Amino acid sequence: MAKKIVVIISVVFIVFFTAFFCVGFIAATGGKTSFVAEKGENFLAVASRLEKENLIISKKLFLFFVKLTNSQGKLKAGVYELSGNEGILAILKKLKSNSKNFIRITIPEGNNIKQTADIIADKVKIDKDKFIRIATNRNLEGYLMPETYFISPGISEEELIDMMRDEFNKKIKPDMYKRAKELNVPLKDIITMASIIEKEAVKPEERSVIAAVFYNRLKKKMMLQSCTTVLYAMGVVKDKLSLEDTKFKSPYNTYLHFGLPPGPISNPGIQSIKAALYPAASGVLYFVSAGDGSHFFAKTFAEHVKNKRIAKNKK
Repeated sequence: MAKKIVVIISVVFIVFFTAFFCVGFIAATGGKTSFVAEKGENFLAVASRLEKENLIISKKLFLFFVKLTNSQGKLKAGVYELSGNEGILAILKKLKSNSKNFIRITIPEGNNIKQTADIIADKVKIDKDKFIRIATNRNLEGYLMPETYFISPGISEEELIDMMRDEFNKKIKPDMYKRAKELNVPLKDIITMASIIEKEAVKPEERSVIAAVFYNRLKKKMMLQSCTTVLYAMGVVKDKLSLEDTKFKSPYNTYLHFGLPPGPISNPGIQSIKAALYPAASGVLYFVSAGDGSHFFAKTFAEHVKNKRIAKNKK
């Protein structure tokens, strides 16, 4: 009997020993990402998010090793570069150490490359002109994903750009490429369309309807006549275009040139990209600002003229 107990204990010890020393080598499927441990958060909450992001193979196993290593209460708030390839023990060790002094920067939807550079330069020391030059030379207008980023103070302009482009690649899922193919529209044109929607839409619920307007106009061989494309071409910000503005010579001026502009006019968020992929099923061809962020939509020019009159009287 004693011999049997010894065997059982030995087996348990071997299993435990193997689990302890191998768990650091068992990879989860999550790729490299910035993981934020918020102030006041505990390992229970963190474990759930780690598992959800596929950075650990098991929440229960992670919490087991938190208890085993007496790590309760030792979580350090901060930003960590984690990867599912590291394994539980390595990730746990990182989360108990002080993270780097990252700077939090939020890039809103709809900014162009220059505006994005301005926002970043206001928070961290970069060569703004170099950032603009690299991003422009790589034709990345539209592909620097708006998001909240945690940036090391010593990050280079190229690393910043790569980070934002990587975020774009991460958010554009295979089903989006599939949907673009179904529409028979190249992804480049989807992003260009999304960039215009991003600038035109104020109310989130109107994005897909605005998308429908532009797609319908393209089908009918009508000029898009988007004010935002002219403003991009002019490099200015103003509430309303003058008649003279609409004659501004540029391939981006959709009052003068049929079809989409040569490329995106802003960096759209994921919701505007989805609107470009899934326009509303509507026959609308015109819209005009109602003055409160919403728009009046019309299927005919006569309706549009009426809406313009109503909008003018509201102001």
